[in-house]
Amino acid sequence: MILLKPFELLYRGINRARRALYRAGVLKAKRLHRPVISIGNLSAGGAGKTPAVIAVCRFLEKRGLKVAVLTRGYGRGDSSYTGIVTSNDAEQFGDEPVLIKRSTNADVLIGSNRYQNARGYQCDVFVLDDGFQHLQLHRDFDLVIDAPSRFLREGKSALRDADAVVPRSLRLNIPEELRGQPLFAFSGLANNAQFFASLRDAGLNVIGTKGFPDHHRYTPADLERIRRDANGVTLVTTEKDAVKIRDEDVVAIGAEFVMPEDVLERIAEVATTQPTRKKKRKHPLLQRVEYTAYRAVAGTVERMSEERLFRWGTRLGALASKVLRGRDRLAMRNIRATFPDRDRRWYRQTIDQCWRHFGRELLIYLHLQNLSFEEIAERCPIVNADVLEESIARGKGTVMISAHWGGWEAAGLAIMSIVQNLLTVARPLDNELLERDLQKLRARTGAVVVDRRRAARVLMRGLSENAVVVLLVDQATIPREGILVPFLGRPAWTTPAPAKMALRSDSTIVFAFCIPDGLRHRVELVDSFRAADFAEGENGAEMLTRHLNDVISRRIADRPELWLWMHDRWKGTEEGQRNGL
Repeated sequence: MILLKPFELLYRGINRARRALYRAGVLKAKRLHRPVISIGNLSAGGAGKTPAVIAVCRFLEKRGLKVAVLTRGYGRGDSSYTGIVTSNDAEQFGDEPVLIKRSTNADVLIGSNRYQNARGYQCDVFVLDDGFQHLQLHRDFDLVIDAPSRFLREGKSALRDADAVVPRSLRLNIPEELRGQPLFAFSGLANNAQFFASLRDAGLNVIGTKGFPDHHRYTPADLERIRRDANGVTLVTTEKDAVKIRDEDVVAIGAEFVMPEDVLERIAEVATTQPTRKKKRKHPLLQRVEYTAYRAVAGTVERMSEERLFRWGTRLGALASKVLRGRDRLAMRNIRATFPDRDRRWYRQTIDQCWRHFGRELLIYLHLQNLSFEEIAERCPIVNADVLEESIARGKGTVMISAHWGGWEAAGLAIMSIVQNLLTVARPLDNELLERDLQKLRARTGAVVVDRRRAARVLMRGLSENAVVVLLVDQATIPREGILVPFLGRPAWTTPAPAKMALRSDSTIVFAFCIPDGLRHRVELVDSFRAADFAEGENGAEMLTRHLNDVISRRIADRPELWLWMHDRWKGTEEGQRNGL
């Protein structure tokens, strides 16, 4: 092993250099059309990756997902073959791909170019076998198995790119009839001694062993020699070896990977969040026209007094209700279904007030962008700021919950002005010029705005560093990504991600609502509590999500004219479909 040390150091150095290039953005990973869950390790074999892949596949299949496994297919007979495993022929397809196929309902795709193999393949989620060093392919979740080894592919510093690191933990499935009788064990693994030791640790009477190289292809001569050495006692081997032998006299010992439940739940959360296609940028000329119009409006707004902002914002909102007729009809359908006992005049007056309110908020937000932090704080004071201070002092991260109610954009600027470590989520604009201006504003405030497509990992890391994460939880969610819970008394698909993040990080939840106050605003911080104290057990995330919806619903019911009724909140529900939403 000493002679191999220089080669290990060289190999690790190459992998470290590759990883550094990908981290720096010099090399770019290719993204698939479905989430990718990677199972990998630092050790050179013997980590239990195949049982871990099987465990993850079975878990995702129980959630109703169609899984496809991407694997290189080591040990297959035809190394040039690329495609799906169509039979249990281990000689043709390799021992590990066949074992995965036999043990799960997943489609198994083999080939060295795993991106090309998966491109366009129809499934719900990909599981990438032995993927931690396969940096060419973008992973949405990196699971690394921590197993002892005399040879490492990379140093421990690589683990900071992992979403979860779990210890190697295998549970053998031993037939009862084997206990108490003498056994002869053989295998062809990266670490045969590990398998033999696990059999003895399980209390089996192993009187002899025979080891072969990893992915060994057994010949009739090999089996004859094994039987001769066994001298008539029962032969046992691994499931991985058994698929290559097909001998009923050889007993296969299965191994289940014991995966932590919280890790599986995190995987499920990522697997049910479909990657979104990058929006195409608009034509440069159209972008320039939009940007010129925006700058003209912003320049005019900057010079306006508060009274003029209020007046012209009201006019702008009233005009929008006439121009955006489809949105106005949607708002009316939403409010009628939510408050069925009100009269037609009330519906019309409330929606008209809603349009005018958001017209004013748009101009006020443009105006606030040009003010100093001190001026923003003066125009939008924060009530109960000590609630946030106490949460930050606790040191477990803060999940600040709000909604598209009142002046949420103004609230964002006010909170950014007092919080050093703040993160929120947004989609990038399709106008590069407007996006550039927005980035300048964010840089001035110091807030980090995370692209929705990669938000989970960044937000969890932020909470671990005691950041304040601001989330608007009243947005429409597709059924695959949400749970069906009441919102304003009506079932609505709602993302459980904020609740899950808060529970996992043991964070404090704080509600924030920005209320118009004459010509200005005030931000009220209310209902501070530890997530873990509120909800426990298997249904904790659902209970907490329901509570978040309840608090927001009460606020909307109290002042319905301040909520964004033009938003398709009940999209995807049967109720919404009946109402044409």
